[in-house]
Amino acid sequence: MSYTYLLDLYKVLAARTADIDTTIKKAPQLSASQRQHLAGRRDCLESIHRFLEEHYDHKLPRRLQRQSHLGR
Repeated sequence: MSYTYLLDLYKVLAARTADIDTTIKKAPQLSASQRQHLAGRRDCLESIHRFLEEHYDHKLPRRLQRQSHLGR
């Protein structure tokens, strides 16, 4: 896997996680089940991000390893 794909995945995961957080905070009309569903999606995205960091982050060049953690 090219490291640019990994960096793109980090960006997509961060953007989706931020969107879900914004939706949860700014939508008071959401029911409890909708909030729970969104929280589950956010947790899943965060676990995917952790998996990528644990298994593939060490394959990035060192300067990009530090940079990828700044986005979180």
